[in-house]
Amino acid sequence: MTIKTRLLAFACGAAAMATTNALVVDLNLLAQGDGPVEVCVNDAGVMRLVTGDASCAAAERRVALKAPQVEKSCEKDRQKEVAKLAERVASLEKKTAAGGPQTVTAPFRVVNERDTVVFSVEESQGGDLPALTRFYDETGARIAMIAARTGGGEFTVSSATAAGATTGPSGIETTLSTWNDYADLRVTANSNVRFEMGRRRKFGNYGLSTFTAGGNLAAGLGSAQEGSGIALVFDELGKDRIAIMCDGASGAGIIQLLNPATLPVVTLAGNGEADSGVLQLTNNVGEPMVKARVFPIGRGAVQAGPGAFQHGIMFAGLPASYIEGKNP
Repeated sequence: MTIKTRLLAFACGAAAMATTNALVVDLNLLAQGDGPVEVCVNDAGVMRLVTGDASCAAAERRVALKAPQVEKSCEKDRQKEVAKLAERVASLEKKTAAGGPQTVTAPFRVVNERDTVVFSVEESQGGDLPALTRFYDETGARIAMIAARTGGGEFTVSSATAAGATTGPSGIETTLSTWNDYADLRVTANSNVRFEMGRRRKFGNYGLSTFTAGGNLAAGLGSAQEGSGIALVFDELGKDRIAIMCDGASGAGIIQLLNPATLPVVTLAGNGEADSGVLQLTNNVGEPMVKARVFPIGRGAVQAGPGAFQHGIMFAGLPASYIEGKNP
């Protein structure tokens, strides 16, 4: 074979290789579905793609070739992940259809179509509330919270909060809580306690208290340490001014009016003779000045002091600052 013949053969072979490479590229580009690839083949065995409505020449044959299946390695990995996800979805659907329990790991949030959080479950960042469940309105303001404590929990409902805030309520808030041996219902306005009812931590008795806007006690109702009931009214400074209670020894009812030093200046009690009434007025330091009561002989008496609560003066036997009733 001459050099010229060899050169011509090499050129034909290179052209065939180029045609084959182009064909392979085209086949790869067209292999997007499951349908066949249409080609035209001439007598020399050279193939060309048939595009659109074009037809083969008279000396060519039309052949349908099966499209190659090309799959990249990353697509294989993605298909594995999709298959695992499909298995999880199918498992959840099966449990839902069967009514079985579903488990979601916290923390998580639920948002609406505007991407506003309406529900969340998370762990507290410190403090004694290990788990928190919060509810929000359509603006993202917190309206309710359920908190778990060690040995109990609490439930809080808020009327208004800054948008998206989790602390610092700016409206009315009510909290019901209980843990260990303590229970409490509390209402706050702008973070100030205005009403509280429950079991007291210090003494263990139960009571109800209302507070002023400044945080001072306004009134209280509950049980005393001795077990009897007690009602208190306070002034704007939080000092006792009216007390209604029971006598510890006799159990008789007592009403007291107190001065700014919280000393009783008026006392009305039912612990007199034969369960009769007793009225006592004192000065500003607690010394009795007037007593009205019933004597054992069955007559009422009013005594005025100081120092005149004895029947008679010296040896004269005359009453001093003293009024006593007489028999009919």
